[in-house]
Amino acid sequence: MISIREIVNSLFGAYLLARRDPHALTYFNMSMEGFYRSFLAMILALPLFAIENSIDYRKIPTDTSIVPFLLFLCLALLVSWGSYLAIMAVLARYMGFSDRYSVFVVVYNWMQFGIILIWFPISIIATGMLPENIAATMTLLFIAATYALLWYVLKVTLNLTGLLAVGFAFLEFLIVVLVQAIFSEWLFTASV
Repeated sequence: MISIREIVNSLFGAYLLARRDPHALTYFNMSMEGFYRSFLAMILALPLFAIENSIDYRKIPTDTSIVPFLLFLCLALLVSWGSYLAIMAVLARYMGFSDRYSVFVVVYNWMQFGIILIWFPISIIATGMLPENIAATMTLLFIAATYALLWYVLKVTLNLTGLLAVGFAFLEFLIVVLVQAIFSEWLFTASV
């Protein structure tokens, strides 16, 4: 069972990583139990992700009713999140950084939860109060910032070069796009 303290410490560690604090990794539980418990971040992220997307639902061109839409969207999130970690596990083994892989997983899981936690209120404000072009710009800037953070996390946790970290961050982007393309048949079903 995970404690609130571990969740808070992990999120604070993710915040410190975003600030490039050299002591940020000390806030994460890097034990084997901490590794497995970090996957709870996926479960904690799902309700926020579902609520945020239920607010966006009214603007999405789809004939899929809201409950299946949110279920498919949450499944797509879990598939892309898990697929990236699985592919990174294979790459870690064959590229010589498997000794640091568990550190990356712990940080990545909590970082993803932190990103969803931060995006939740921003998205609600952008969707409900701002003009569409400003909301779209905010979304793009936020996505760019999250990939800059992922690049830094890859560098720090796996001891990668900057260029290799760019490639692995781009890999995550490709996986997300691919998973969304696969799930789009069920998500975006409005007749044209």
